[in-house]
Amino acid sequence: MHTEQAQRHFWLPIPNENVPGGVRHAFRGARWEGLVSAEAVCGQLVAMAQPSELDWIYFPTCAECNSRLKGE
Repeated sequence: MHTEQAQRHFWLPIPNENVPGGVRHAFRGARWEGLVSAEAVCGQLVAMAQPSELDWIYFPTCAECNSRLKGE
């Protein structure tokens, strides 16, 4: 019997550089390894930084990242 294991991903709140707020994007891998930038599942290249607790609470989930992961 063949079983497929889903590819690992993690979510990280990414602040918007131009206006207040931001979005939680998904990234390939098990966890954030301190990279300064990376390509999100939705295809956006974003700057990454340690998020605050408020970023996790207030930033909404990226609908495109969520949709693509559901489609996998």
